[in-house]
Amino acid sequence: MELKYEVKHITSAFLVLVGAFAGIFGAINGNQGLINLGLAGIFLGVIIFTFKSSGYIKKEALNNVMNSYNLLLEKMITDLGLEGNAVYIPPYENLPEGGLFVPLHEEFDLNLGKLSSDVVFLTNVSNERQMGLSLRPPGLELLKKYEEHLEYPLESTSYSEVEASSGSVLRALGLAKSVYIEEVEKGFRVVVQPDIECDPQSCEKVACPICSSILLGLAKATGELIHVESVEKKDYGIEIKAKRLGGVREWM
Repeated sequence: MELKYEVKHITSAFLVLVGAFAGIFGAINGNQGLINLGLAGIFLGVIIFTFKSSGYIKKEALNNVMNSYNLLLEKMITDLGLEGNAVYIPPYENLPEGGLFVPLHEEFDLNLGKLSSDVVFLTNVSNERQMGLSLRPPGLELLKKYEEHLEYPLESTSYSEVEASSGSVLRALGLAKSVYIEEVEKGFRVVVQPDIECDPQSCEKVACPICSSILLGLAKATGELIHVESVEKKDYGIEIKAKRLGGVREWM
């Protein structure tokens, strides 16, 4: 029951977080539509948090919330003109919990020395290819559950530890039937069978909490940046292809 109850808190916190970011960017850019979307996200998050139920959210209700989140996220990405796919960053001095960076351009560069927990939209760089959106990964709270399940941190472990822990926890939470991770040349192939609706297009930029938690787990376990190359919906689940970009020192 306790694990099922966590779904409500994860969903609520995630909607409030995304709504806050959308509202902030809307205010900075003078975009009233984005401000309204941000407020809608925060409102939905608060509503979910105040749901009075028997300790869980029915799948239909959770899917409705995720659909609203996907619409909000797509609008935010479009308005900000973000072309690149997500890069998941392992924990380091500037980002102790790790991070998520969405590059402004498909052909991007990174300067991790410029990132910090206080930076949201990175513009204070000499090269436009280094610009982008820096976020606290949506799946961070789920990742903490994986480590609680393992009873040790994921740093310097392996992708198999991420596969085993994420699969167990997501099944217990009723969020996914299975998680499969395969190591391929220069990266990973991840197949998730989610129990909730997942929008592959949105997940390439800022993944849903499920996909995000797995990708951040891979970054933490390997100590390398993980770049999302593609997210596709297949008959057997959501397939993610991700590339290893090397360790933090290579991008400082």
